[in-house]
Amino acid sequence: MASGDGMEGPTRPAFVPALRTIEPTETCGQLIDASADEREAHETNGGGVGCAQKIDLAVELQNSIGLVTRKAYKSSQALFLLHLYDQNHPSLLSSFREAVTALLNGPRAHRGVTRSALISTLLPGLSQGEPIEPLDWSLVDEMAILDPVHALKMDGGKLSDSRLSKYRSALSLLFKDFQQEQRWAELMPTTGKVLLGWSRANARKRKEEGMKVESGKAPLPFKLYVSICKDVAMQDVDGPFAWCYAALMWNLVCRSDNVAYLNIGHVRVEDDHLLIFFAQSKTDQEGKLAKHGRAVYANPLNPCICPWTSLGVFLMTLTHFDLSLESSSTPPLFHGSMGETARRFRNCLMRSVERLKDEVEACGLRADSIGSHSFRKGAATYSSSGGSACPSTSAISLRAGWTQPGVEGTYRQFDSAGDHHVGRTACGLPMHTEELALLPPTFIKASDEEGEFIRSSVVECMDIAKINFAVAQRCLATVIFHLETLKTHLPTTHKLWTTPLMVDNDRCRKLKTFIYCGYEYGEGAKEHDLRVTGVPPHCTLLHEMQQVRNDLDKVIPHIKDQMDRFPGVIEQALDDAVQQGRIEGQPVTTANLEACMARVLKDSGIGDLIHQQQTARIGNEDDDQHEETLRVYGLLSFKPLPSDFRVPNMSLRKAWHHWTLGDSTSSGRPWRLIQPNEVREQKNRERLKRYRKLMLAMQTEVPLAEWKNWATFEQYEAMFDSIQHHFRFDSSSSLKRRHGELSWDTILRLKYKIQRSA
Repeated sequence: MASGDGMEGPTRPAFVPALRTIEPTETCGQLIDASADEREAHETNGGGVGCAQKIDLAVELQNSIGLVTRKAYKSSQALFLLHLYDQNHPSLLSSFREAVTALLNGPRAHRGVTRSALISTLLPGLSQGEPIEPLDWSLVDEMAILDPVHALKMDGGKLSDSRLSKYRSALSLLFKDFQQEQRWAELMPTTGKVLLGWSRANARKRKEEGMKVESGKAPLPFKLYVSICKDVAMQDVDGPFAWCYAALMWNLVCRSDNVAYLNIGHVRVEDDHLLIFFAQSKTDQEGKLAKHGRAVYANPLNPCICPWTSLGVFLMTLTHFDLSLESSSTPPLFHGSMGETARRFRNCLMRSVERLKDEVEACGLRADSIGSHSFRKGAATYSSSGGSACPSTSAISLRAGWTQPGVEGTYRQFDSAGDHHVGRTACGLPMHTEELALLPPTFIKASDEEGEFIRSSVVECMDIAKINFAVAQRCLATVIFHLETLKTHLPTTHKLWTTPLMVDNDRCRKLKTFIYCGYEYGEGAKEHDLRVTGVPPHCTLLHEMQQVRNDLDKVIPHIKDQMDRFPGVIEQALDDAVQQGRIEGQPVTTANLEACMARVLKDSGIGDLIHQQQTARIGNEDDDQHEETLRVYGLLSFKPLPSDFRVPNMSLRKAWHHWTLGDSTSSGRPWRLIQPNEVREQKNRERLKRYRKLMLAMQTEVPLAEWKNWATFEQYEAMFDSIQHHFRFDSSSSLKRRHGELSWDTILRLKYKIQRSA
């Protein structure tokens, strides 16, 4: 501890073995004179010929716990130790008591530093020197651990479940730092039960008093995330920083400190996305998963939430790179320490939330319920349940760094395809349309001159000595692609408009002509082999459906025009036939008119459209089997027939058309599916039975291999032409008529007459 605080030098903790310091000038010959214990200690600490320094076990043991974790636990540890100090607890060692007294009476205390912050400087991993052992651990009992929390409870302090859990973990770490794990294990059975009881009491109190149920910061709704990005992007000073920070934290589904620690060298381009690597995280302290990058995608539809656009604007307005770094080093993305960067973003966020107070309240939230962690919670919520076509829960958990006990690392491991889907979803692309498969804005060069022009533009606006050129180029392409939108929404005083490239409008317009943004099957993508990743299969189906729709949009107006002209054409043809007394060289008879009309419909294709609309399906073997199965089991439902339904007099050909295809009176149902018990009047029912006998006889004449329950108009016509010669009979009527003019009823009577005479 510094002497300015009125303290003597700190004593070495009991758990750190004393090692003789071996100077760098010592040689192996000098080590021969050392004791065996000293030589063993030297070898243990990496010594050898020319060894420059020994291992400091105190530092190495403290490194087993991350600094961020220690800082998170320091307030709980300080609460525990300060309570023992205030209560003059017998377990408090005199050396530690003196150190605390000196701090509380020292100059830092007079400058307004809190008691908790002062005592934290004595804790392992946070002290400037070696930590001082605070307690006689054998005198620490359950009441000593529980009293600080109980006192806080009595003073009206908030004892949330998270705070109780944090307090327990913080004390566990304190015991561990001084190698008192066994003592902690002895105290935990009783202490743990009491803490659990307090947690249950809190839950019961929330239930009975209607208190707030959720704990921590609220998940950020996607709508509010969009509004915050729009708001911070428009700010002059910290706008580019806060915009980039917010977009990256949402898209990476990560903690604030992960973004604060991002390094320029940990960002690179792969296919149609950026890959961002975390060297270390809360759940990966050893960096074993650092090799797995998180895929971050562009959003060509909405620049305010596009992470590439925000990163591009930030890099173009960046001026903080430390040129004193070694040439092999790459600077951090954000200037300052992790704590400073995180606080800077929190301040920007709070100002934005205050400006968007009405929108926050409209989402059912309070301003104090929104924090940096709201982005991580909101992104995970949106990616997992923002629609009905979300990525898998495992992929989201792996991206967010959440553990999956029992299966993690064995059955569920990181794979790029799942992470790509999460990346596309998190960037805000519509997950239920084919637009989810959009490629990012990309510079496409047709010649070396164009490539050099693009490169010089990138060099002009970004420091590629420190920034990966591919990353800079992709980000610039996205900014240029959204330039008109940015000009509309960003204020004229924004730092982006002061960059040299943005001042040159002609250069920006020329750059935009080199950009391709579309789908993988577009001409530009095929020509330059642009590949899309992270696209679920439903996007392909949606694309094919959209193509069919586009084709129909082109065809339907033409069909409608033909249908509108068709009545006039028919009317004119009939007028000509009546005047000439002949139709296509034949007498004007019903049969000739029907045959002529059938040919006209066939040639125009309108006949197919009409009959397809009536049947609502085109037959195939699967449909035949499906229809037959439904009919056999009584599952095929049809609209009821009109009450006055009756089989009319008509030609045999027309009767066959009704038998196979139906008409409007049966709602497009083929008459072969109409049962006699569906007809109400007895007379009409008997007529239907006679009609069915004739039609079934005709259907029997069709070869079994050719018959189809569902077929096209032409196919049924071909069936009729192949069997009609079986039903040619001469009428005994004095009025001689052509066979095609005989009604089906007449043909049935003639058939019965011939059968009786035979």
